[in-house]
Amino acid sequence: MLKKYRPYIIVYFILFAISLTVASFVDLKLDIALNNPDSPFSKWFEATGEMPCRLIGTVAGVLIYKLCDKKAFKLFGIFVNFASSAYLGYHIASYFFKEENYIVFGLVYGIGIGVTAQYLIRYISIPEKLKKPLIILSFTGIAVMLVQLGAIEITKSLWGRIRYRDLIKMPSFEAFTPWYKPNGINGNRSFPSGHTAGAAMSYLMMTLPYASEKWEKRKAMCFAVPLVYTSIVAYTRLVMGAHFLSDVSVGGTIGFVTVIIAMAVLDKKFFNKK
Repeated sequence: MLKKYRPYIIVYFILFAISLTVASFVDLKLDIALNNPDSPFSKWFEATGEMPCRLIGTVAGVLIYKLCDKKAFKLFGIFVNFASSAYLGYHIASYFFKEENYIVFGLVYGIGIGVTAQYLIRYISIPEKLKKPLIILSFTGIAVMLVQLGAIEITKSLWGRIRYRDLIKMPSFEAFTPWYKPNGINGNRSFPSGHTAGAAMSYLMMTLPYASEKWEKRKAMCFAVPLVYTSIVAYTRLVMGAHFLSDVSVGGTIGFVTVIIAMAVLDKKFFNKK
């Protein structure tokens, strides 16, 4: 399947190379020009942009619960669903509610999503031929999410790049550093963008053809939709002063590459037609 996506993968890396090259020269200037932290559009995506990453556990959890026969897997599915849903609610509420209210509301809201998903999946009929592929893709989605989160958190800590919104609070821009200069562990976490990496989990749409041949005819859409969505989230991170162009370029690419690596494993281990 990965070979069928080769033209799209090449296009992606060309765009990435252009973006990172441009960022090397205009990172700071671009943020100065775009900065508008009061933008309602950008505020919305600040709260919801990572939704693809946050929803993976909920979707994968209920599918594992429904499709696996072993009790241990069913319990694992329930745990993943509720843990992910609770975190989703907590994350969204932290942007929309005051600090003294968002934790309780977020957890209740999130668990409500988990309960609803757990209830509705019982009434969704899934053809027998789709069960095994969906089980494999569910575990793949969880693995990709965990690898992406780990890679982002480790890189953020080691790079120690200051955010633009913290930079403008200083007397000058002397604390700005280019993306290719790591600063070590210092509490700053601008590079790479976690929001953009989370949005890039939408590239898991590219794995849908593994489950159904009907999606093979929609490969272009499975690539284009995540590309557009991730690009929108990336743009809003610049507007909010949370990241630079290089931050979002690398963050999105970390998410994209984890999906590509997962697809290579799927091709070799699980969906090798030979």
